[in-house]
Amino acid sequence: MVTAAMDRVYEQMRQVGVVPVVRGERKQDAVAAVAALLDGGISVAEVTMTVPDALSAIRELAARFGQALLLGAGTVTDVRTCGQAIEAGCRFVVTPVVNLEIIAACRKAGVCVIGGALTPTEIVSTHRAGAQAVKVFPAAALGGPDYFRLLRDPFPDIPLVPTGGVTLETLKDFLDAGAVFVGAGSDLVSREAVRNRDGRAIAARARLYLEKIRQCRGA
Repeated sequence: MVTAAMDRVYEQMRQVGVVPVVRGERKQDAVAAVAALLDGGISVAEVTMTVPDALSAIRELAARFGQALLLGAGTVTDVRTCGQAIEAGCRFVVTPVVNLEIIAACRKAGVCVIGGALTPTEIVSTHRAGAQAVKVFPAAALGGPDYFRLLRDPFPDIPLVPTGGVTLETLKDFLDAGAVFVGAGSDLVSREAVRNRDGRAIAARARLYLEKIRQCRGA
């Protein structure tokens, strides 16, 4: 079941233009990184399940920032973890692979889901299963923006989100190639900055991404 809330979450991600993919070796490092992203103006973040005690991090962030933060769970690979992440307070779920059970579970719960895929067959299957958008991962593996341009011709109506290989330098190329928004990992939230809890560096990088998106869309 698609709800208005699911559509609003998707629309908010589309408007922001980028979903930071937050990883970290310690839970509190990831929490601090998300707080820094908010300071930099990015009000959406995806905390991956590879973060130690990721569910606790999601609960803490949801309680701390509430509606000011559009919080998601990433690298979700099974239905059990999906349910736990939703219970912890995430408002969207992202998978790295095609998992129709997770898409069905999110739709039943009324939670926005971005399903992972790479090939044309996987993209169509994920879209038909009901994902709000399809995360093309790893986007750089098959040619980056050039691959995206090739996908737009047969699939003009499928919302595609590149993740894996997105950088400040390739951002415009991906948006020009038809990405509805992008997922950005280490280029936006560097492992070193997360490890050192360098909030200023993360916030500054967030501002650069937002400015680049404004420039691209303004053009």
